[in-house]
Amino acid sequence: MQKMELSTLRRLQGQLVQACFSNFFRLLLCAVSVAEWIVLAHVFRSVRSLPPLAHLVAPLGIFLFNRYLAQRAHQQRCNHNPVGSMPRFYYALAFTCLFCVLFLLCTDLLWVAAKVVVGAIAVEARTRHHPHLEIGPDLDSTFGWVANVGMAAITIAFAYGYTLGQLRLRVRHLVLALRNCPSSWSGLRITQISDIHVGRNIDHAQLERFVARVNDLAPDVICITGDIADSPAADLETFFPVLGGLRARYGVFAILGNHDHYAGADRVAAALRRLTSFTVLRDQHTAININGTRLHVIGLDDHGRDWARGLVRVPYLDTALAGPAREPVLLLSHRPDVFPQAAALGVDLTLAGHTHGGQIGVPWFNGRIRNLAEFITPFDRGLYHREGSYLYVNCGLGVTGQRIRLNTPREITLIELQSAVAARAA
Repeated sequence: MQKMELSTLRRLQGQLVQACFSNFFRLLLCAVSVAEWIVLAHVFRSVRSLPPLAHLVAPLGIFLFNRYLAQRAHQQRCNHNPVGSMPRFYYALAFTCLFCVLFLLCTDLLWVAAKVVVGAIAVEARTRHHPHLEIGPDLDSTFGWVANVGMAAITIAFAYGYTLGQLRLRVRHLVLALRNCPSSWSGLRITQISDIHVGRNIDHAQLERFVARVNDLAPDVICITGDIADSPAADLETFFPVLGGLRARYGVFAILGNHDHYAGADRVAAALRRLTSFTVLRDQHTAININGTRLHVIGLDDHGRDWARGLVRVPYLDTALAGPAREPVLLLSHRPDVFPQAAALGVDLTLAGHTHGGQIGVPWFNGRIRNLAEFITPFDRGLYHREGSYLYVNCGLGVTGQRIRLNTPREITLIELQSAVAARAA
């Protein structure tokens, strides 16, 4: 009986999560609209004194206005018309309001807890020693100050993220000792880029700079792990020849992501094959002969439960690794969720993207950056190791949704291989 109840609970939980992801953007629009009204009420005292009905009707009006703007922006993108600077500024302001309200909510919860504790202390103090003691006003003033300073800090941080932060580019250099890497491969350079999102959030000159930066690293192999195009409106004929300027000794290998499927997977793959010299892998694998040893490159097409979460097991990967050969394997998967399966099958190195590193990160303990991508996958950004296998999740070169990056620069990953023997000797 208990097992049946647990199974029912898990099924209901799964249905709830699925419903949230299916309606995520509608829910986000509702949350942003309510957040805008709360911030207005917090900043302007006159708003707070409005009749209760106004506090119900006003967020609805803001929601309808936001929905109109979102639909209009979508239509402009479909017609290949750029979205103006004023709508983008409004979107940035609205998104900032959402995080300000989350901070206010946390502050209010702490304030309530503090009021309970301090109130109990004050009652005890008045009872015993100080009958006229009043602590409440000072506490209210302190938390009001904290709320205002916190909102100001969030606004400044987001202003940075929308301007200078989203322009930063980082080259992450890693030296990895792979278990099946021969000593003749020591120093082999694999460069990964991901989530370029060719479209409205990247310009021609910016892409040229990215390509030049990658080529300056003198890579032996270049891997592009999906979301090359952003939407059906992406101008592939203009941008893909620029991207085709990438050069690597043993070739450039590309896979598709969920946005490429949104843009038209066959269209994107055909354009890549026509306008570049890349090897496009869609649930396919190939091999490169490097100094007498083959590197097997497996490229997965995008597999997802929804727009956010990937499959935890991909049948094609079992098929591709069914052979007895123990030669180095490089797996390209847009979504990182497949890593446990890859590690169990003995894949040496998996490269993934999709998460953008959350785009917005908060510094945490031990150098960790807590970010929004943690809500969709346990492999949100950076390097992971399991059962002798490595996964690297690239933070991406492009942006999607909001043109913001905070503590999450655009990223190029340079992985320098080292044999396990050489690593032990070192």
